[in-house]
Amino acid sequence: MNKIFSTLLVLLCLSGIILPLGAQTAQPEKPKQDKPVIIRDRFMFDIFQTFWVGAPVKINPMKFNPGFNISAMWDFKLPNKSPLSFGLGLGFTYYTQFSDAVFKANTSNVMQYFVIPEEIDFSTNKITYTNINIPLEFRYRHSNGFKISAGVRLGLTTGISYRYKGLDPAGTGVKLNYKSFEIYNKEKFNFDVYLRTGWKAVGVYACYQVTHLFQPAKGPQINPFSVGLTVNFF
Repeated sequence: MNKIFSTLLVLLCLSGIILPLGAQTAQPEKPKQDKPVIIRDRFMFDIFQTFWVGAPVKINPMKFNPGFNISAMWDFKLPNKSPLSFGLGLGFTYYTQFSDAVFKANTSNVMQYFVIPEEIDFSTNKITYTNINIPLEFRYRHSNGFKISAGVRLGLTTGISYRYKGLDPAGTGVKLNYKSFEIYNKEKFNFDVYLRTGWKAVGVYACYQVTHLFQPAKGPQINPFSVGLTVNFF
């Protein structure tokens, strides 16, 4: 009788341990929820170095020609939780070119570079080029934060100006300090192709302007090519 009672007691204890374990394993797993995408590339800031492709070989561009681009865009996600999306918005781009040449129109109103003699001292000599644009890009975004986008931009030239500070390049010895907006024959519109890639809020950026800055035969046939970094704020 004692053996039977002891056996029943052991069986009850074992069932008290095994049954809860079985109940735990039998519970269905909760479906994984996708993490919300915080960085949607809606506001981006690019800072870059520009290479002025097509500028005359006689001039000596400075090593650093900084510029920046600001884009405010809406991210249109594709259905079914696709990693692909489209971006569309509005942007502003600012370029600079520092060199050893004055930029002005010749007697025929054709824009040209005139190299400054070596004996002439100057502190500032640059061209500034700005445009407003409409960027459209195709985007891929992985769940681990990696992303890449390829896009195009159609822009409207808002200004090209020239700034000089130093001795008169003509050799008169007079100190000059002026900014000129008398830049003729510039193209009204520009078309760019660009690429961005990175991880979450930071990335790298490259852009090539397909169209020239100036009309054919009325100025240097320059195509800005820019390489830099991107910061995505949200």
